[in-house]
Amino acid sequence: MSVRRGVAILAALLAVLFSAGAVQASTPQTDHTIRATPSASRGINAAHPAPQASCTARNVSHYDAWTGRTWSRDWVCGNRAGAPLYGCASFIAACPVIGWIDTSSSWFVCWGRGAWHDGGNNVWYYTMGDRVAPGQEVQHAWGFVPAVDVWTSTDPWPGMTECNIP
Repeated sequence: MSVRRGVAILAALLAVLFSAGAVQASTPQTDHTIRATPSASRGINAAHPAPQASCTARNVSHYDAWTGRTWSRDWVCGNRAGAPLYGCASFIAACPVIGWIDTSSSWFVCWGRGAWHDGGNNVWYYTMGDRVAPGQEVQHAWGFVPAVDVWTSTDPWPGMTECNIP
């Protein structure tokens, strides 16, 4: 086998692994993160984990201390472990990283439109994270994840509620 062919095969293999989520970026590390306490288990006790590129609806209640809303339904989707949560659906300075999702299957309560991201659209999903960034405790780990970090075959996910959260 030629070196050129070997490099091409390796590049193709890496592209498949990255697109399938088998290889993920490392989780941001800090010594001063605070563990969020989700109102319902982040783990999937009531249903099996959602298959990649799909979400499963559940009738589960989550109290959102940031907005004061109670969400009566969520959707369990695969996602990039270590994905950052933002204070709003944007990458602007006023919407910093407020926390992270540590798991690779998480629940989301709604979606909203915001800044365009690497996923080629402007859809963002809203959830409660697993860790809070230092100084961001006021949001109680609730924030937005760009759709590129949520494994869906279409965005927004059909049937999921639109957030209408600024």
